[in-house]
Amino acid sequence: MAPPDSSSALFSSVSQELSRGESSAGFWRAQVVGWLFLAIIGFCIRLAVFGSAPAAFWLTLTLEPLAFLLTSAAAVWHGRRASSKHSPLLVLACSVLLCVAASALLASIAYAIHQLFPPQSLRVMPENQYRLGFLYYMGILSIWTLVYFGVAAELAARTERISKMKAETLALRLELEHLQSQIEPHFLFNALNTIVAEIEARPAIAEEMTRRLADYLRYSLDRRGQGLCRLDEEIEAAQDYVRIQALRFDRQLEYRCHIDPASLAWQIPHMTLQGLVENAIKHGMRADNESFLINLHTRIQDDELVVAVDNPGQLRAPYDLAKGGGGLGNLCRRLALCYPGRNRFSLHQQDDRIVAEIRLRGDPLAP
Repeated sequence: MAPPDSSSALFSSVSQELSRGESSAGFWRAQVVGWLFLAIIGFCIRLAVFGSAPAAFWLTLTLEPLAFLLTSAAAVWHGRRASSKHSPLLVLACSVLLCVAASALLASIAYAIHQLFPPQSLRVMPENQYRLGFLYYMGILSIWTLVYFGVAAELAARTERISKMKAETLALRLELEHLQSQIEPHFLFNALNTIVAEIEARPAIAEEMTRRLADYLRYSLDRRGQGLCRLDEEIEAAQDYVRIQALRFDRQLEYRCHIDPASLAWQIPHMTLQGLVENAIKHGMRADNESFLINLHTRIQDDELVVAVDNPGQLRAPYDLAKGGGGLGNLCRRLALCYPGRNRFSLHQQDDRIVAEIRLRGDPLAP
């Protein structure tokens, strides 16, 4: 598997190539349609100026396709050298010279075609033909050049913005996956040690704990790589987690769920409830009770999802626990990634119970 930095580079390179392909297709569509439109306009202008339909037809048939080829060649040449850094003044000077040269060429061809028609069949005097053609194509090519560089600059800026956004999204996804990978190892290590310790003394407990651990890990592995899960799936996984912990600590754990059905389809970061339940069990164990109750509450309030887990105990340093490292710090960071600016986590004392509460608003960012 490629390291994250090489994956980011590959992702960015592919994105840029796709963006270039889309921009190129759009340019050629605009180029063809634009010059077809100019050919129609040019035919009407020549017909009005020269008063000769055959002259207008042959001039248009010859000059507009040639102008199309010249501008297309210039665009291809510029596209191939776009990565080279040149002074804007040098680019401007080259563009002016090319417009002058192309206009002179087109005017010369137009003048030669004029000579094929009897002078009395054209309204414009012969000495004005070259000057008129030069000014006409100088104007057309100047406008084309300005439009081309303007659109090219906008497309380059848009491509850079899109590439930057995709790179940031990939970086956030990798960070989220890294955070998720930190959740389970310590729990799995402790659970396996407990199973090993119980095999000889209480094999039935060890066997049951193994089955529950397998169910829990199956859920975890099935959704590995998914940044978000439905709340109802998280509730089921949290119940398996509590059953495992109840066997591990040989204490009577009671777990009650108070669920608002409207909240079940809400998307939350994977293993969110495990972090809250793990914190509740840790504080409940400190309460020195033979048995204790953990409550899970979910509800929708003012277009917010509210998830609260409470347990018995006395909270000593709520701010340190919420903002520090460990499981709660990991959870807060994942909430910030999935619901930036639209999440709130609190850990507070309510009578003789500790309450951990999460509030989420709006739609999550897709990982």
